[in-house]
Amino acid sequence: MMRRMFCAAAALLGLSAALPAAAQAPFPEPGRPVTVIVPYPPGGGSDVTARALAPELERALGVPIVVVNRPGASSQIGMAELARARPDGYTVAYGLWPSTFTLYLDPSRRAPFNRDSFVPLALHVIDPGTIMVAANSPIRTFADLVAAARARPGVVSMADPGILGWEHISTIQLQKALGIEFNQVHFPGTAPALTNLIGGQVDVTMTSNSTAVTQSRAGLVRVLAVLSPQPNEFLPDVPTLASLGTPLSAGSARGFVAPAGTPEPVVRRLAQALETAITSPAHREQLRRLGLDITFMGPAEFAAYWTREENAMRPVVEEIVRQGNNN
Repeated sequence: MMRRMFCAAAALLGLSAALPAAAQAPFPEPGRPVTVIVPYPPGGGSDVTARALAPELERALGVPIVVVNRPGASSQIGMAELARARPDGYTVAYGLWPSTFTLYLDPSRRAPFNRDSFVPLALHVIDPGTIMVAANSPIRTFADLVAAARARPGVVSMADPGILGWEHISTIQLQKALGIEFNQVHFPGTAPALTNLIGGQVDVTMTSNSTAVTQSRAGLVRVLAVLSPQPNEFLPDVPTLASLGTPLSAGSARGFVAPAGTPEPVVRRLAQALETAITSPAHREQLRRLGLDITFMGPAEFAAYWTREENAMRPVVEEIVRQGNNN
């Protein structure tokens, strides 16, 4: 009897001794991939910049990086998938701000996540906005666009990649500032909005600077204005909206988040690897070829940025919801 009790006690001691070792297993495990959820369709700005970073992040972490697209509902589907993911560091998301928080600021969306659902890891880029038309459009300047919208209220179609994205919100603000009305058409991402613009199914769209640079270099679009406060070095011949008399600045930020509950050592490891990858000279040069500059922020700075931007956008979203422009 005593022998059996001794053996049982020894087994329990051995198990308890093994638990800390298991809990301290190194992250990431060799060969185990890290999945990056991009909550938008392939081909858009978020998809392109996430995939551009993947090779550098693989080198920094030493494991494969698998980028998967989970588009739908203005990124809500993909971000909800991350919020439900096991908080072990092997699933992160490449989200878009302000879209991530405008979704949960609108009660009608019933987003299954909020600010507390995520842990900020790193901000990657801030991508200014632009307004553009197809290269063969009769609208050649921003003044032409305003004139056309005033002549045909509610007829000129303005595409956006989803409700309550920055493009949708900025279009509402632009209409209010100029006293014009567009026929706003919502698409499930930048790529389908762009396809319909180039194909002539819609007249104009707001999109990120990186998308505008790429498509204008290919001769597919004409950029009418940039929505940054200062002239854009990647589109030097395009006027700012402010210089045209409408002081509207807009754009998006892209960054990496993990599910809430991810252990602090794992968060630190991911954040360190992301900083190494994002700030590498090779990646910086690659982004400049895409028409972007790196805007790196670590976890604390990214969290502060998130809070600041969400607080500024909250009354805007509340007004949009009150007016019924959130659908």
